[in-house]
Parts: sequence; structure tokens; C-alpha cells
Amino acid sequence: MLDKLPLLKKADHSISPDFSEELKTYLLNKFWSKEQSFSPLVDEIDLEYWGGISKRITEGKTVFNELKKSYPQLNFPIEIGIEKTEIYKDIVLRGKTENINLPFSLKLNDSKNIAFKVHKSIAGKIPIVTIPNKEDFTTIIQSLLYKNNPKDVPQSMGAVLINGINNRERLTILKNDWLAANTSENWVEEFSCNVLPNKSSYKDKLIILSTKPYSNVTAKQLGLTENLWLSYSISIREEHECTHLYTLKKYGVASNNLHDELIADYIGIIKTIGRYNKSWMLLFMGLENYPKYRKGARLENYISDNKLSQVDFKQLIKLIKIAIENISIFDKIQGKLRSNIDQMCRIDTLCETSLQELSSTNGASLLLDNYNKRLEKVVATIKI
Repeated sequence: MLDKLPLLKKADHSISPDFSEELKTYLLNKFWSKEQSFSPLVDEIDLEYWGGISKRITEGKTVFNELKKSYPQLNFPIEIGIEKTEIYKDIVLRGKTENINLPFSLKLNDSKNIAFKVHKSIAGKIPIVTIPNKEDFTTIIQSLLYKNNPKDVPQSMGAVLINGINNRERLTILKNDWLAANTSENWVEEFSCNVLPNKSSYKDKLIILSTKPYSNVTAKQLGLTENLWLSYSISIREEHECTHLYTLKKYGVASNNLHDELIADYIGIIKTIGRYNKSWMLLFMGLENYPKYRKGARLENYISDNKLSQVDFKQLIKLIKIAIENISIFDKIQGKLRSNIDQMCRIDTLCETSLQELSSTNGASLLLDNYNKRLEKVVATIKI
């Protein structure tokens, strides 16, 4: 198959002049020229802190009650404008929790079965919270992402990587440890000069997972049993979000864009079932009956903030359909994942190949060419 694919001599980074300015902007590759010098494998999380939470959970503490200490907004109900109240500002923003009895709480259906673990991925370790009740998942997302406002969360959304959420308990520990060895009048200066600039000391990266069917696709649609599809859904979500974590740490980018989603879903699928399944991918995106699009599918979650016309949308779904086909060809030739290096090279290749290049007539050839160049670079680095 490989010898039938004409490899590009030079990558074409141009965007078709036939596209609108809005679509051209959407298709710009945010990964280009973004590669960082640090290793994405470095752990940035506070292992001692999260290890302590894991220990308390094994001793009988509930995940939800432990998380409320880290993120006090989980003590507040979902109400329009609640973040503007003084008690919300005092507790969530200013950390004034002493001598305050909250007259309310966040109502959940199944708080006792929320699960927690520290997961080791190719991008390093990260805390993962899994929420079995779909209404509870929506509620917690509204609390942590939308300041306890009742913003709509699409049914096809089942996971999120939260990047940079304040951990109030970690801040309190930092303050208490410092005050134990220093005078209190200097804490404000210490906080301003040494704590605030060091964001990793008090801000968390955190993955929140649901156990809903992936992309709101049913087991019946895939011809699978409910239990098997449930296990697949959780695995795909976990690997998907860890791929976002990798691109965030490697390129500084993890955006709400279809390019990112094609990459993360690719890794999620192959890590779960060992190979890419383009039929699943088309179904996830609502393109199983292409050129007809199934309204309400996941694809539209990644264009809602962009001013794309109906003409733009039709052009975009054509690009996504062809990109999925080319990724499928690429995966068949590459075969099963062989190592972490192989996985990283595949992600890097997909990142550095633009969405329009992925959907070109020679997109599969370009992927293979870019992968081989990436692998040669990695091998040469290892030898050095």
C-alpha cells in the first residue's frame, strides 16, 4: 500500500483561497512553531498532596468531600450569578473559610460513587475524577468550569481537561508552612513575589470523566454489549484527555478545535482497541451518513464559538471526512502501537500536519512522510 502513496516533497502550509476568512482562521494550525524544549514526561503535580488524598479515600473518606476542600466552589449550588455574591467571593476567591457555616451545598445524585486516581500517562501523572451519574457530571462541570452558573453542557460532552484551577487547600498549606517559619506580616509580600508567579504550586491540571457512552453513541449503534461499550467509553475518554495533556505540555496548545479532537480520538481509539476504527470516528462526529450531518453530534461542540456559515460548515465536514479516511490509511500502515516513543511520534505528526493537509488528496502520504522524519529526529536525539 505504501508504494502506491505519492509522498510530498515539501509540506504545503497554505489554506485554500476559496475558503472564507472565518474558515481560514479556523483551519490555522496552532501547533506550528509551538514546540517546547522541556520534556512532556516531567511530572508537574504535587504528588505528596494527591497521595494524601488517595490515602484518605482508601481510609473511608469520600472523593467528593475531599475535593470540596480543594475546590470550595463545590460547596455552592448552581445558580445564575452566584459568583457575584460576597460569600462566594470570600470563600472561593479569598479563601476565607474560618468560622463560616455554609447554609447550602451542591446537590448531587450519587456523590458516594465518585472515583479518584492519580493516572500515569505519557505526559506525566495527573489526577482523574470519574463521575458515574450523568447529571452529577454536568453539575460538577458547571461548578468548576462555569463558576456555578447553569451553563448548558452538551450530552455528547463526556470529559474535560481542566488546566489551571486554583486549589484552595494547597494554598492554605503553603501559607501555613511559610508562617510556621516566618512572621505573618511578610506573608502578603511572600505571596505576591514567590507564590503567585509559581502557578504550579497552587493551580491544578485535572481530568474529569463521565461514564456516559462515548460521544453519546449507543452500544447498539456499534453492535457491542452495554458493558463492553461502557469500558471502551471510559478508556477512550481517559486516553483522549491524556492526549490533550500531552499537546498542552509539548506545544502549549489544547484547544476546542476539530484538529485537536481528531488527534485525541485517534489515540483514544487505538489505545483502547489496538487499531483505528474510521466507522466509529465518523459516528462520533455525526458523519456516518456523509454528506448528511447528524444534528446534535459531537462535531458541532468544536465550532460553536466560531462564526462559520452554512457553506463553511459543509466545506468543513468534507475536510473532516477526508481527514478521517487519511488517518485510517496511516494507521493501517503503521500497525499497532509499539512503544511510548511511537505514540509520541504519531501525536507529534498529527499535530504538525495541518487539518487541511490531513484532508488533502495526499494526506496519508504526508502523514507517513512526516512520521518518518519525526522518528528519525527522535532516534538521532537518543543516539546523541
